[in-house]
Amino acid sequence: MRDIDIKVIKFLVSGKAYSDTAIMKNLGIDYEELKKSYEILTEEGYLESYENYLARTQNSFKEKESGYSSSCGKNCCGEEGEHSCSSCSNSVPEEDYKNIKVVTEKAVMEFE
Repeated sequence: MRDIDIKVIKFLVSGKAYSDTAIMKNLGIDYEELKKSYEILTEEGYLESYENYLARTQNSFKEKESGYSSSCGKNCCGEEGEHSCSSCSNSVPEEDYKNIKVVTEKAVMEFE
């Protein structure tokens, strides 16, 4: 891992959400350097995609939902039994999470 990768992960572990532009400005790097750093940090297990994070954590979340269908959460249909989930499942917009990076526990343990 390069020095810049360590600076990027320390910046991310600081606990604040930043845009790529803010990271580049604060660390004095360009987009290509940041992209390369993200790739290295992902390969090393310090970052993961939001989609991977959701896939990894979704099973434990579903177990905690207690009484709500996995396709329709409490906030979608109101209180349990109030509405049919089929009546509201289409009202939840599809979100695009492909560019979101999640700091892993490994990164927090090593750089906090």
